[in-house]
Amino acid sequence: MIDGLDAVIARVLDWEPGADEALIAAGPTGARRVFDLYYGRATANLATSATGRDLGDGWSAALHIAALVAPEEFLAQMPSRVGTTEIVILGDINDPRATRILCEQARHEDFLHRVNAVRALAKHTGRASREAVERALADVDLVVRSAAIRCVADTDPSRGRTLYEAFLEEPSLTPLLRQEARRALSYLREGTPIPPQPW
Repeated sequence: MIDGLDAVIARVLDWEPGADEALIAAGPTGARRVFDLYYGRATANLATSATGRDLGDGWSAALHIAALVAPEEFLAQMPSRVGTTEIVILGDINDPRATRILCEQARHEDFLHRVNAVRALAKHTGRASREAVERALADVDLVVRSAAIRCVADTDPSRGRTLYEAFLEEPSLTPLLRQEARRALSYLREGTPIPPQPW
């Protein structure tokens, strides 16, 4: 059985068509195998051709699928030192524990943790997530602040427009952040939702 699960996981790592569905069909047992391999609790000689960035992205995809199949076990097995991969995944887990972790990560010293946590919190509802996003509007890092404005704009377009207009007055805004803000603002002024990737 383990060999069969490992074969499915290897297909996910190689981005083979239908591999995602096969891992989902493996259910909690398949998810548990992914957790064990990803977090080093087990070893396997997976027959995969993926290397480098593709292999890393494949493992992130496998972990994401496994977490959605077995969110309770994912939360239980997640290490105390959360990485950006886990932060992104937590955005898709509707659980107060996931929200709590994301709120903590939104205060992390590393801006990559903060920006990914804010983006993930956009998928959560409740007072704690809203308060974390509000705090991020005053973040020292403009990338984090931009992500927080986007969160607000998705739920309150009028306020989002005001925030983006003020954001564009920032003297240290990078060309990319300025372009993103202008594009998002153009959608808000037209009264249309900002697409996931407006630029």
